[in-house]
Order: sequence, then C-alpha cells, then structure tokens
Amino acid sequence: MPPSPYGDADPALAAYTRQQETIAELGQQGLETDDLDQLIHDTTVTVVETLDADYAKVLELLPDEEAVFLRQGVGWDDGLVGTATVPTDQDSQAGFTLLTEEPVVVDDLRTEERFSGPDLLTDHGVRSGVSVIIGSVDDPWGILGVHTTEAREFTEHDATFVQSVANVLATAIENTRTQRRFQAVFEDPNILVGLLEPDGTVMDINQTAMEYIDADLDDVTGEIFWETPWWGEGDDVRADVKEWTERAAAGEYVEFEADLTRPDGERYTLNGTFRPVTDDDGDVVSIIVSDRDVTERKRHERRLRKSEQRHRTLAENFPNGIVTMFDDDLRYTLAAGLAFDDLPVSSSDLEGQFVREAWPDEVGETLESAFRDALEGETRTVEVEYAHREWIIRVVPLTDDDGTVFGGMTIAQDVTEQVERQRKLEASNERLEQFAYAASHDLQEPLRMVSSYLQLIERRYGDDLDEDGEEFLEYAVDGADRMREMIDGLLQYSRVDTQGDPLEPVDLDDVVDDVIEDLQLQIEESGAEIAVGSLPRVEGDASQLRQVFQNLLTNAIAYSGDEPPSIRVTADRRGQRWLISVRDEGIGIDPEDQDLVFEVFQRLHSRDEQAGTGIGLALCQRIVERHGGRLWVESEPGEGSTFSFTLPAAEE
Repeated sequence: MPPSPYGDADPALAAYTRQQETIAELGQQGLETDDLDQLIHDTTVTVVETLDADYAKVLELLPDEEAVFLRQGVGWDDGLVGTATVPTDQDSQAGFTLLTEEPVVVDDLRTEERFSGPDLLTDHGVRSGVSVIIGSVDDPWGILGVHTTEAREFTEHDATFVQSVANVLATAIENTRTQRRFQAVFEDPNILVGLLEPDGTVMDINQTAMEYIDADLDDVTGEIFWETPWWGEGDDVRADVKEWTERAAAGEYVEFEADLTRPDGERYTLNGTFRPVTDDDGDVVSIIVSDRDVTERKRHERRLRKSEQRHRTLAENFPNGIVTMFDDDLRYTLAAGLAFDDLPVSSSDLEGQFVREAWPDEVGETLESAFRDALEGETRTVEVEYAHREWIIRVVPLTDDDGTVFGGMTIAQDVTEQVERQRKLEASNERLEQFAYAASHDLQEPLRMVSSYLQLIERRYGDDLDEDGEEFLEYAVDGADRMREMIDGLLQYSRVDTQGDPLEPVDLDDVVDDVIEDLQLQIEESGAEIAVGSLPRVEGDASQLRQVFQNLLTNAIAYSGDEPPSIRVTADRRGQRWLISVRDEGIGIDPEDQDLVFEVFQRLHSRDEQAGTGIGLALCQRIVERHGGRLWVESEPGEGSTFSFTLPAAEE
C-alpha cells in the first residue's frame, strides 16, 4: 500500500483535507469544461473514490417531475445508466430528497421509516448512503447520491462534502444553461449581438451583425466599439454609442434606437439594448449589445400613419354611422363619424381605449371576438344594440403591402329604421299568412261543396246528359280541381318563411337522389337522361330544397320539346356560397318572358299545352330567397334553359 500523502496525520483530518481538494478540483473542472456529461461522470467516480463507497449516482429530474432517471453512475448493473428511472412521489427517497435542502443521510435502509427505498437501491443491496438535491427546492435539477452495501455511519463532514459536490454540479449546470442561451442568441440570424469589455473594447460580434459592414471579424475585434464601421464616420451616433457603453459599464440597462447606413447607401434602423454582465460581487465584467433590424417595422408604422390619415378623412364625414380603426393590441387608434353626434360617447373617448373597456359588457365581448378574428385575416359582420339603437358592424382586417395584418377597421351603421321596417314587414307577412289561411279555408269549403254536388250530379244524372252536358260537367269538375290546386299552391307560397324548418347542413346529393326517385315514372315515360355532378353540403331546409329541385327537374322534363329530355345538374363554389345550375336542352324561354316565369300564377303556355298552377317557379324563388340566395334563368328559344340559384355553403 503506498504511503499516505498526509503522513501520520489524523485520519479524519486527512479525509476532510482530501474532500476539500476534491471539491476544488471538481470546481475547477466545472469552470473550464463545456462537456457537462463528462463532468457528471467524473464527479460520480471521484465521490465513490473519496468516500470509499460502492455506488454513486446522478439522477436528473424528468420534465413531468414524476420521476428521475439515472443519467450517470458508478457500480450499477450494466444497462441501467441512461435508462433506469426512480419515482418521485412523497413516499419515495427521491421525492423526500427533492423537498429537502439539507443532505438526507440513511444509516440503514432496511429500518428507514421516513420513506421507502427504490428498487434501484434495494436490488443492489444498498444499506447506507447520503442523498442531496442538485439545485434548490424551488428549482431542482436532480439528485446526487452515494451508497454502501455495508451499514455505515456517514459523518457530518461526509454529508457536507456530498452537498458541496452537488453545488459544484448545480453551478456547472446553470453555467451550461446560460452558455446555451447566450449561444442561441449569439447564433440567432435575426439578432445582431456583440460582446464588449467594460471599456468598450470589442471581444466578439456575431455573423448576423458582420453582414451589415464591409469588414471581417478580425478587423473589429480589439477595437473600441463606437469607432467601428457600424456607426459611420460622423460624431452624432458615435457619441451616443459611447454614452450607452459607459452607462452599461456603470451597471445600467440601456435601451437604444439608431438610424444607420449600409455600405451600399441603404438606410436601416436598429433597436436594442446594452446589457451589463456582472460577477458574484456585482462588478460589471462585460457588456452584451443585442439589437434587431426594425427597418420594416418603421416603414410599416409610417404606412399605418398615412393609412390612418386617409381613413380619418373618410370617417369624419361618414353618414349615419361611425368608422374606427384598431391595432393588434385591440386598442382604438381612430374613431370618427357623424353618428357620434347622437351617442353618449365621443370619438375622443374611444381613441386610445381597449375595446372591452369602451363598451358595455355584452357589446364589448361581441366586438372583441370580431376584432380578434379580423387580426387572423377574417372579415366579420356583427349586430349589436347600443344607446337604444340597432347597429350592424362590419369588421375587416387591415394589411400592409406584403399582406401582413397589422390591425383592423370597423364600419358601423345605424340600422334602427331598417330593423323597424323589417319587423313591420314580418308582422305584415304574418298577417298575410293568416289572411291567406283564412281565405283558403273559406274557399275550400264551398269548393268541397261544388265538387260534392258535381259528383252527385254525375252519379245521379250522368246517363241522362247529352254530349254537351257531359262536356260542361267535365269543365266544372276540372275548374274546381284547378282552383283547389291554386289555393294549395298559394298556401305553400305564403308559408315559406314562417313554417320552414331551421337551416342546417344538408347534403344536396341526398336531396337530388330522393327527387329523382320520386320522378322515376316521368323519367321512364319521357326517356329523360339526368346527369348529376358532385353536389355540396349547404346550409338549408332539406324539405324546401327538395321542392326546388322537384319543380326545376319536372319543368325541364315537361318543356323538353320533341326530343327525349337531357338534363344536367352541376355545382360551382363561389366564395362562401354555392352556385347550383339545372340545365336542359328544351324549348327555351323568350328573353322578354324570363322575368314573368317567376311571378305567381303567370303561365307562358296554356293548360292544354302544359299542366300546372303557374306557382312552381315563384315558390322556388321564394324558397331560395329565404336561404339568402337568388334564382334566375338564362335561356334562348330553341336553345334550352339554365336555371341557377345560390345557397350558403355549410361550415366545414
């Protein structure tokens, strides 16, 4: 056995001295190395040797904090280092250690009552040991532990030694984190970064900043920062840079903005900070200069100011409403309009306010939602009630020349009178429906009586009637039937708005399939060919849309001319709507008559030529209008007809 370097000194003193030397050696390595894994490995080896132990481990806390994993260690079975995990619940040794600032000393794990030993220790026959937190209870990184298989009393010096080693690791880990953060900033292609001595001497500059001047890094390293090419030849900016550097050297955090010129003459603007870096004593040891090129932002702000001026001129003269603009913080930057004269809030009250602060809760909540959608590029229209008036507000995004959204604009119109007219119209329509129902009910009863007596005459006196009498009776029956059909059609027409189902997503493929199945007999008798393209989902009333397709397809078959009907049904997306077309190759419609076909009871052909009540297309038009669309026809005599209508697209 080699002689002890401490001669015949007291063994306890020799062990303590050895521990202090080990701490110093590891601390020096922690300062010099950038290989954290090597430092952690060397630490576990050194701790085992210094304390003459069987095992040492460094456990790193996982992100979910529910377990730690064995990052480095000595003595453990092959394959465990880098893979084994230990739970951190309150009853576990690891969990107990992470909640304790002082070293956790275990004399005998078999009789330990504070916590349960993990499988990692019990499977290796561990009995005694010391565990300490790496970091702090508030910000733990992991655990350092040392263990023996024989029962052993670790001294206070031993526990302090393990804690000191853990502190060395914690410092090295934090330094590595800081270095990585700084490296990430230094290598960021969007940030210009420089590292200076407190006197302003350049220590290092990142590549992003070097691209702004015609010089190499060697040309500026060791130079005084305010005399480098970034700041031009004049004294104006250079004097400011010198002042900023001196203030940072005195410990001040300095923000700055400077207009500069590239070697090619292009102007640009930098915005950034001079940040002092201090040691443990609070002395400034270096200065970090970090800044961004904000040229585009400055140009954008100038364009926004010009845009606001143009919009302000428009807004101040906007009749029957108000115009506002807001920024990406949802703060009003402009408010104007003649309607402010009649409101309890003025335009000056709005400008500078956040939207939620400017209005009552319900109005503010509605507007804030629409404003946020506008900042995402979406145009919204909302309805609100304010100051006993009804308002429709259109909220649109504002974009720069590159298409980037920088704010939004609202156009609010007072629609109180229109709403009131609509309410009166709805009330009128309701009365009209009541009248139509009452009138039809009153007409149906005498019609039933006429039909009954005509049937009675036919049964009782049919054999006694001559040819003219039979013809007259046939006319009377036919007239009563047509009157009943017209009354039923009128009822359907009057109830489109009031008795339709709510609009909801409808698959038009299914609707048209049902209609074609219902018309199968007519299709077979006429030899019709109906080609249906892929049809979309729309927001609609399935029952009413079935009526539309049934009328259009029935007409296309009926007015096909001498040739077998050839019909195509197609759909084309138009923004938020679908354009649906039903095309036939039939007899067509004269341009002068194309508006008449949509009027109630208007017929272009006699009943002898074509059956029907003359209300079908009028009913189709009203149904489409109820869906917020329109229906029209394009046709030439002998060239067929295309009936087209629009419907709102269903949300995906």
